[in-house]
Parts: sequence; C-alpha cells; structure tokens
Amino acid sequence: MRRKIIISVLVVVILLIAGYAYWAYPPAVCCPAITSDNSGGAIVIYEVYKILRKHDFYIQRISPQGDFLWGEKGILIGSGYKSGYGIFGLYAVSDGSGGAIVIWRESLRQPEGGPPYAQTRVVKIDSEGNVQWQRDVPAVEKAIPDGSGGIIIAFNDLYENLSVLKIDAEGNLPWGEDGVSLNHFGYTSRRDIASDNSGGVIAVQAIYGQDIICAQRVDSEGNILWESGGVQVFGGPADDVQVAGDGSGGAIIAFERNIPSEDGIGFCDSDIYAQRVDAEGNILWGPDGVPIRIGPTKPYDPEIVYDGAGGAIIFFVEERGICAQRVDADGHKLWPGDAIQVWKGTYHHVVSDGFGGAISVWDERAQRLDATGREMWGLNGTIAMLNSRGWYSISEDGCGGVLISWAASRFILDETASYVQGIDAEGNLLGGDRGILLNR
Repeated sequence: MRRKIIISVLVVVILLIAGYAYWAYPPAVCCPAITSDNSGGAIVIYEVYKILRKHDFYIQRISPQGDFLWGEKGILIGSGYKSGYGIFGLYAVSDGSGGAIVIWRESLRQPEGGPPYAQTRVVKIDSEGNVQWQRDVPAVEKAIPDGSGGIIIAFNDLYENLSVLKIDAEGNLPWGEDGVSLNHFGYTSRRDIASDNSGGVIAVQAIYGQDIICAQRVDSEGNILWESGGVQVFGGPADDVQVAGDGSGGAIIAFERNIPSEDGIGFCDSDIYAQRVDAEGNILWGPDGVPIRIGPTKPYDPEIVYDGAGGAIIFFVEERGICAQRVDADGHKLWPGDAIQVWKGTYHHVVSDGFGGAISVWDERAQRLDATGREMWGLNGTIAMLNSRGWYSISEDGCGGVLISWAASRFILDETASYVQGIDAEGNLLGGDRGILLNR
C-alpha cells in the first residue's frame, strides 16, 4: 500500500513539473514554410514541439492529391532548442527540380555551459528527400531562388548592414562566406530583395535618418553594378518598401510614403507610391515615382508581384480593407477606379498566379484576381485556413493556384498544430475543408 502511495505521489509530482514546464515554456511553434515541388505538389518544413522548448524539424513532400510522399511524419532533418518566437525562422525555396532548399533557426548549447547561441541551418533536399548539402549561415531575413537550383539569402551583417549571400546548386559560396555587403549605414526599416532573372539580386531598403529609399543590384558573380550606396529611388520619409523584378534585369518598387504632420512631430498620413529602375540603375518613373493610392484613406503595408508583362500588381491596406491596383511597364494604372477592394481584412500575403494576375491570402480567406482585376474565387474569396493563429506562409503552385501552410490551435491547452492547404486555379480546396494535418 505504501509503495502505491509513493508511486502515486511521484506521478503527481512528475505531472506538476511537466505542467509547470509547459506553462513556463509554451510551445511557441513557428509557422510551417512551404514551397512548390514544380509538379503541382508541395514541400514543407515544420517543427514538432517537445518538452522544455526542444524541437524536431521535419520536411514533407505532398502530392497534388494530398498524399504524403516522404513517410507518415516526413523526414527528420534537425533537432535542437527553438531560437525565438513567432512566425520567423523557417523558410522553404524551390530548387526548380522537384526538391527544395529549407532553412531553420535553432539554439545550440555550448559544451562549457555558457549561454546558448543561435545557428541558422540551410539544407538542400532533392526530389526523393535526400540531403544534398548543408550550410550554416549567420541569419536570414529573406530567401529567394537564384534561378539555377541555388538560393540567395538576405541578412544583417555584424555592422547592421544589409548583406546578400548566394549558395549555388552544389552548395558552393560563389560570393564568399560573408556574402556581399551593400554598405548602407544607419538604421533601416523593412527591406526586401528580388531576383534580377540573371542569377543576381536587387535589394531595396528605406534608411531612417537620411529619409531615402535606395536600391542596389548584385550580378551573378557577386559584383555590385549600380553606383556606390545604391541608386536613390525616393527622397523623403518612407517605410514598408517592397520590390519585384521587372523581367528585364530591373525592378519595380512599392513603398509607403509618409506625410509629416504640420507641427513636424510624426506623420499625419501616408500614400502608396511605386518606382521602376531599369537593369542599368536608371530611374524610369520620375524622381518621386508614380502614385498608386493617395488621399484620406491612409493606405499602408504594400505588397507587390510581377505581372509577367513588365508591370506589377500592388496590394495595400486602407480604411476599407485590402485593395489592389495594377500598373503597366510605364507606370500607368490599368484597373478601374482608385483600386479594387479585395476584402475587409488587414494582414495579408500575396503571390503571382503566373498568368498576369495575383492571389492574396488574409485572415482565413484567399482570393485570386486575374490580369483584368476580376475576382476569380467568388465575391468573398474562398475559406483557406481554419483555426489559424495568424501565422502562415504561402507559395505559388506553378499552375495558377496557391499553397498555404499555417499554425493552428487544436484540442486543449492551446496545442499548436501545422496544416497545409492547396487551392487550384479554379478555387478548389485540394486538402479538403480543414486542410492536411502535418504533425499528427
């Protein structure tokens, strides 16, 4: 009897400790990252939470029919302590040949007992799930394909300058281990990069203190092509800069132009503008760019995608919700009115549909706009995610649709699960109403 009491007490103590560990270190699971496998399916990297913030990182390939191709739970590619909270830390980029390059960030324990340090892993997986190579990099702010089976990464260097690093299809570092520093001194707000369609990259950033937006191009060999410090895209207070390639070695840049208050303290309003830079770094749309949305609606948070015809589709948020406008190669607006209202949401992601239109995903819904701005998935779009915690990533599927991965709450104790959904060009849900559960 005494032995049973002792065992019962031990069980209770263990449960209490486990419960304390759970609440003291909640499972802050990152959003899964997703990319196309170039065959209508998807490759996703996700994490499975373990006690005391330990995490296992898995990759899974999913067929267009929703079948798991790499085992029931996918392939374990890493384990460690999670580094940081929120949606950041996991990335997936297609290699163009049925595989992917995946990225995750973890904390490593030092053998001497010192504080843990963060390490970002970059791993290339072929179409069969085999690891081709692994690289460790300082950090990742954004990752894009290089067009030849490799990847280009943007990150902050030790001097807080934006740097770009290229890893080719074989895992080599043609731009060196430290990449190319773009030498912009001073605090920058949101930065972005886009492919130049020739193995290089175009980077943009808004620089506080100097009140300018600069753009710089780096070619496939790692040479800086435009003037030192970059070309000035806009002179004045600005934020939330975004960039898309123009298909000809240049770029189209969308940004939020801040309007100072009359008293000189802060900003009273904002407008959305766009600027185009050609392959040689020449400014094409006037010194200040072209207005996309101005007026009393206070538009903000621009997102941009290339339209395949030298122009771009620019999404933004204003008082009435998410809106969009398309501009041609000369900066002329193509869609009627000030902009097309997509939905009443705010936080959103956008990808090209590959046919001159774009797909926007927000809250739990998604909508496709064709090249004329027509809504393709009904008046209110289609429900794409259930129980989303607001953490999700998207990728074009290469066939006019979109792939979505997200973190969702399920069961008790706010347990977090990872899901995947595919929406084809006609708006059909390929993963059913609830999506495909990954960490089951």
